[in-house]
Amino acid sequence: MNYFIITIGNLLLTVAYALIAVPNHIINGGVTSTSLLLSYYLKIDITYISTLLIILLLVLGRIILGKDFFIKSLYSSICYIIFFNFFHYTGIALTISPLLSAILASVLVGIGHFLCLSQNSSTVSYDVIAIYLHKKNKKWNPAWILGLIGILVLLSGANTFGIWSVIYGILFTIIQTEIIYVFTQLKPAKAESEDHLLSQFRN
Repeated sequence: MNYFIITIGNLLLTVAYALIAVPNHIINGGVTSTSLLLSYYLKIDITYISTLLIILLLVLGRIILGKDFFIKSLYSSICYIIFFNFFHYTGIALTISPLLSAILASVLVGIGHFLCLSQNSSTVSYDVIAIYLHKKNKKWNPAWILGLIGILVLLSGANTFGIWSVIYGILFTIIQTEIIYVFTQLKPAKAESEDHLLSQFRN
């Protein structure tokens, strides 16, 4: 496992979320978006909620995906929590048009997800659920499962930040999903490792 690649992946993810998506109220359907919605209603800082959700998903991953997945994802989780908290508390926000914000953030998130997944490491988001469902049925592509979960979260937050936030979020989710899908198709599968995540993505 290449820890440097996982670190870069999480760096891209947290820059996209903490500096672009969260300040601009862009809901893409992931754990950070769920945390943003819960933070709005519960009046609790988003960093506390996102950290708790990540820990819960990490535990879930340990239960349903096994020890190896847990160990590989633990480092990614620590990176994400540290980076996200750091960027959030700097108070820095990239304020550009909502459309450009959604596009830029989605590209960074898509690449960041792929980098982590390429090392068989979860970003400890809803990809834990996507990977588990893919293991149960190889016909279900994890990228599209993530997209479906994202849409469900988007719909649940439609009344919170308005219709345009949802529209930009849908665009965000589509671009992010396509980037992950394209990169996983381009990446050669490792034939000697049937459990390697990217080889599963190609089925």
